Amino acid sequence: MTDIAAVGIAFIGCGYVADMYRACLPAHAGRLRLVGVHDRDPERARAFCEHWGDTHFADSETLLAHPEVSIVLNLTDPHSHAPVTRAALAAGRHVYCEKPLGMDLEEAEALRELADQAGLLLAAAPCNLLGEQMQTLAHAVRAGLAGPIRLVYAEIDDGMIHKAPYQNWVSASGKPWPGPHEFSIGCTFEHAGYALGPLIAMFGPVRRVTAFSALTCPDKGIGDEHGPLAPDFSVGCLEFDHGVVARLTNSIVAPYDHRMRLIGEAGTLEIGEIWDFQAPVVLRRHPRNRLERFAERRFGLTPSKRIRPPGISPFQRVRGMPPMDFLRGVRDMAEALLDGRSLRMTADLAVHITEVTQMLQYPEHFSRPAQVRSTCAQILPLEWATP
Repeated sequence: MTDIAAVGIAFIGCGYVADMYRACLPAHAGRLRLVGVHDRDPERARAFCEHWGDTHFADSETLLAHPEVSIVLNLTDPHSHAPVTRAALAAGRHVYCEKPLGMDLEEAEALRELADQAGLLLAAAPCNLLGEQMQTLAHAVRAGLAGPIRLVYAEIDDGMIHKAPYQNWVSASGKPWPGPHEFSIGCTFEHAGYALGPLIAMFGPVRRVTAFSALTCPDKGIGDEHGPLAPDFSVGCLEFDHGVVARLTNSIVAPYDHRMRLIGEAGTLEIGEIWDFQAPVVLRRHPRNRLERFAERRFGLTPSKRIRPPGISPFQRVRGMPPMDFLRGVRDMAEALLDGRSLRMTADLAVHITEVTQMLQYPEHFSRPAQVRSTCAQILPLEWATP
């Protein structure tokens, strides 16, 4: 029997990331129901459906016309995001797109305009701002546990990927990690949103960006059939609406480091891994005397405590899920449809992240500092259950 409270969703694109989304589906069984999937490569789609037991649509037109499909998940490669999203919107479907929404601001704005004209919801990954970790961090900021936040350091360094055995990285249904393609898209376009989304949720839109990027390792051993390589390092200083300043670093060269530190007048809120929804949030107090200052300088020790979540999350992890719940943003869209509430991860947010990301990866195309044109409304916090 079909769950009338579950919104019908469909995947377009059955590559490496689609398995990550699919592994999270059992955690949302009461709200999301997968109607079927399509991929332009029939063999890739068949392998996906054989592994997961899902329905394969031979063409996207049939999938988009299916009456039970309300939300289309656009899990194609970034250069295909815009045409696939346009087709889904034209078919009257709400769309949740893998990052980025578009390859530049103009492309993202055009998609938002199409969605607005059709009265449809449009959102884009990443959705880690809805994770327990980031919601706990946002709660700590709102509660003033570290005092007023003045500065943020965020690192998304992934190690020297082209020297790693990435050719052996295979998804659950047998898809190889698309290393050469990711090298041409760029680590900033792929990853900056994981820091930008939560920071925008906490501190409002970004108003100015001062950035630098470079291709530090031009020979990644993949030839030129995938196009020119994008910068593999970027660093940007971001100025937010409410006065907070952040430094964001992206690279696939520097040693792995996914920390985020929010530095307030009374202490520092720190997370060690932005890709883990369950990772702890730690409050470190600033040294207050010579002994504490010595311990910090000599041993890296500061008085600290783990911050408890503001309540009990309504989401349950299931066996086999990755550390990130890739479907949290899709569930947000489904519940907005079912419950008649506002969407948290709006199209405005996706457009804003696209513009800031573009400024970070290609700063030579903008003035310095670059004035950010787009904006977005405040993002609503999750409703936490009482402890």
